[in-house]
This record gives sequence, structure tokens and C-alpha cells, in this order.
Amino acid sequence: MIKHGSQDDAQRMMARLEAEQSRPMDDPAQIKDFPKYGRPLVQVGEVFGKAVAWTPSYGLVEWLDSSGKYRIGWAHASSIKRVKADEWHGSSGL
Repeated sequence: MIKHGSQDDAQRMMARLEAEQSRPMDDPAQIKDFPKYGRPLVQVGEVFGKAVAWTPSYGLVEWLDSSGKYRIGWAHASSIKRVKADEWHGSSGL
């Protein structure tokens, strides 16, 4: 669990800012956030993560890679699949 104000928390905030700056140029829609404790579990290809935010065309997904490093990035809405908790194989560290 990440404590508020921790170094991990600051790194995640910076990653989020970078992701927002690199959002797809063809999507001028307003970004809407999911609530922190209500983020949907998702799968994008082989990656299991949580949906952080969305627009009508894209979703912002966070996950931990195989080395445990925090990642966040945009995926086209058509490639994001919402999954049930028993189908999700992501890290509990999110």
C-alpha cells in the first residue's frame, strides 16, 4: 500500500502528469477520472491494470511491469477489456 505523501506517491503523480502530456493528439475530449478506490480492473493485451481515467476514445491505464515498476499509459478504448476480480492477474501493489 502506498502511503499518502510517500516517494512512490510522488513518482506516480509525476508519471500521471507525463501521461496527460502525451495523450493522443486526436482526442480533445475532457479527461474524466475514476474514483481512486473505484478504479475498474482492466486488461489491455497481456497487461492487467486499473483504469485511472478515460475519454470517449481512450483510457488511461496503470500497471506494474514484471520488475515491479509503476507504468501508466493511454490505450484505445476498443483495446481495453474490463475484467472481474477473479479474472484479473495484476499486482495488488496498485
